[in-house]
Amino acid sequence: MSKNPFVVLGVSENCTQNELFDAYRELRNKYADLRFAEGQEGTDACAKLEEIELAYREASDILRNRYNVKYTGSNLTDVENAIKAGNMEEAQSILDNCHERSGQWHYLQSVIFYKKNWLSDALKQLDFACNLEPNNQKFAEARRNMLNKMNENTAKQNTSYYRNDNHDSNRSYSREPGQRYQRGFTACDCCSSLICADCCCECMGGDLISCC
Repeated sequence: MSKNPFVVLGVSENCTQNELFDAYRELRNKYADLRFAEGQEGTDACAKLEEIELAYREASDILRNRYNVKYTGSNLTDVENAIKAGNMEEAQSILDNCHERSGQWHYLQSVIFYKKNWLSDALKQLDFACNLEPNNQKFAEARRNMLNKMNENTAKQNTSYYRNDNHDSNRSYSREPGQRYQRGFTACDCCSSLICADCCCECMGGDLISCC
């Protein structure tokens, strides 16, 4: 006997498509990294992810059949209008109730995910759109732009206040462009420090370096 997909995802059978997807996404993210763990933990995580994916597909089909809304071109036009108006919830609701998942459907889903800053999910939807319509230049261009956007974000995250220069084994950092400070302690630094310390001692009546 198969498990109730709504129970697997931890949602009510009267949930909306948005609530269903949020629950699915949260569970998927929870187990996504665990699948790479060694031993039984990784095996269990992979099995759980398969169960979550299956449950989401089954629950989505149940909700679509419940509302019995068939795909028409006007549905997707309404989605586009809702996106332009900034009403992402309405756009998602219309998409969720479309019976057929065309390339345009996945493209519009990617736009909604992008608006929510879910870049990985947006890219996945663009992959689906490009696979369904490989000659669609609009989808291909959107996918290239998405990859560039994600690469830019990755580059920004990898930018560090500290950096290693290939030509210098010492680690350095920069406060302003053109200003560099080297970490380390040289012989000159040692002499300078001793002279400063001797001056301070003499001011206090002592003498750290007798020859100076």
